[in-house]
Amino acid sequence: MTKDVTTVKILGSNYKIACPAAEAEEVKQAAVFLDEKLREIKEGSGLDEKKTAIITALNITNEYLKNLSNSQANIEAPPALESLTNEVKEHLKSLSLLD
Repeated sequence: MTKDVTTVKILGSNYKIACPAAEAEEVKQAAVFLDEKLREIKEGSGLDEKKTAIITALNITNEYLKNLSNSQANIEAPPALESLTNEVKEHLKSLSLLD
């Protein structure tokens, strides 16, 4: 897989990023997202760029881990739901036998 160079702008500085051509647009979108988050933290806090980068990285990582945890909870829910469905079916069967 060949790599192209994509240029992105973050906090006013240009960065050349090597990535597969098929991922160039995603890299640009990620850079826009990162730039927005960095600016939010920097403008709201007045921190220097290093501290801004660390706080932003922590915030993004925290959101990622929350989303990962939520998606894993959604994957684990179906067996519990299936068990509950089976219980309901059994109760419905027993009720129809009583009629």
